[in-house]
Amino acid sequence: MLRYFILFLGLVIQTRISLATSSTNLDTLRVLSFNILYGGDEIDFQKVVEVIQKSNADIVGIQEAEGNLTKLAAALGWNYFDSRLHLLSKYPIYNDSTKEWYYGLVEIKPGKIVAISNIHLPSDPYGPDLIRDGATLDDVLRNEYELRNSVLDTFTFIFKDLAQRNLPMIVTGDFNSPSHRDWTNVTRLLRPHMHYPVEWVVSKRMEEIGFIDSYRNYYTDPKQHPGITWTPASPPIVGNNETQDRIDFIWARGIDRVIQSTLIGEALSQDVSLAVTPFPSDHRAVSSTFLIEPVSTGAHIRAFPSSNSILVCFFGMDKPDLTIHIQSNYDTLLLPIYEIKPPSGEILVKDLRPGTYHISLYSGTQKLAHTNYVYNPEQLHTTLRLSKAVYQTGEPIQVYWDHAPENRYDWIAVYADTVYTNADYYQPEQHTNYLLYRYTGSKSSGSLLLDERATGKGWPLPAGQYRIHFLLDDGYTSITSIHLIIKN
Repeated sequence: MLRYFILFLGLVIQTRISLATSSTNLDTLRVLSFNILYGGDEIDFQKVVEVIQKSNADIVGIQEAEGNLTKLAAALGWNYFDSRLHLLSKYPIYNDSTKEWYYGLVEIKPGKIVAISNIHLPSDPYGPDLIRDGATLDDVLRNEYELRNSVLDTFTFIFKDLAQRNLPMIVTGDFNSPSHRDWTNVTRLLRPHMHYPVEWVVSKRMEEIGFIDSYRNYYTDPKQHPGITWTPASPPIVGNNETQDRIDFIWARGIDRVIQSTLIGEALSQDVSLAVTPFPSDHRAVSSTFLIEPVSTGAHIRAFPSSNSILVCFFGMDKPDLTIHIQSNYDTLLLPIYEIKPPSGEILVKDLRPGTYHISLYSGTQKLAHTNYVYNPEQLHTTLRLSKAVYQTGEPIQVYWDHAPENRYDWIAVYADTVYTNADYYQPEQHTNYLLYRYTGSKSSGSLLLDERATGKGWPLPAGQYRIHFLLDDGYTSITSIHLIIKN
């Protein structure tokens, strides 16, 4: 008997050693997805901060940031954030320059990254509401394809490319669509609006390209753990006929496993493990913890604002003689060359004038990575201009902008001249009465056409006087505007 016990003990020890060895390169990563409700100011901004702090997240995907991402990072004391992606992180966030709108690369250990994306799909018409109101399954699925699946197209194309590069990836978001794993024959009528099973298009598509739904992976039974994120019983904006469902997700691909997943919301609610009172949003937050192996990939450089300076972060593999070169666009001034040690690190650059800086990472004479950074853009004064003084009815309106803050959903919109009385004030009851608008693509400078392809019901604009506004991050704060004249 003793012999068999010793053999068994040996097997246990060997197994533990094997497991420990296999986990040597794995890291624990905690991720939060949180729709903060119109910038987080509607109820109590400090409670938004409290939710993130209680989650103990390493990376946070924010939806409805509405220009408050910098404010949120400052309140948390975090150095790293991305206004294009609405991401906050305890680790440096880098971009592939041509894909900066769609994902970031987060360096969770020196020279090792995971890919992160954050998505907010259109909300209306909302599928569960359509079902509640008597829509057929065909009508519901047609709406999903036309409204949400079409927006997801570009993201999924890029996600497939990242899979070919063997990058582990996390996707946070308010998808405004439930999961097909929650709407089955078993769960039919679990909630009043669940009239029939639905193969929800968005969740099916995410699984088809290799992602797992972290919450449903951890809690496999949708009857026991429905995981409702939309919408909490508070704030009082929630109506009596609301179709509550799970529409906020953290998707993962290329991970070892999901260690934990939970909801953060109002106290004494089902599936809520961490409570904040009063809860500051109409969406509960989702938290998931992963065991993941980050990978090495290329060389990257990125700058972040830091008080009156910029914090330049880099990783450059094991290349020798690494240096950072910084040059401004307003003169030929070349700042001192910074000698740095591989594979990664950061430097603080002080005493800069407002403007655009070109920042490059070199190994000897070889340029490994490059980025542009607009320093202190609020002192540069965002400007708008038109291609001509007067337009004819039906003529496309070309708008140019410069020195914009580069938020993800900054937008340019045409209003009747009476809606906003100046660049800083608008009449609240009229702020949604835009006639035409388009997004700027998070670019600091550029141009766009307001024509029949623009969103809104104002095309073609009849003869009259209008105001074109530059509005922040899907909100209604206008930072500058110009006059528009239309004639017959």
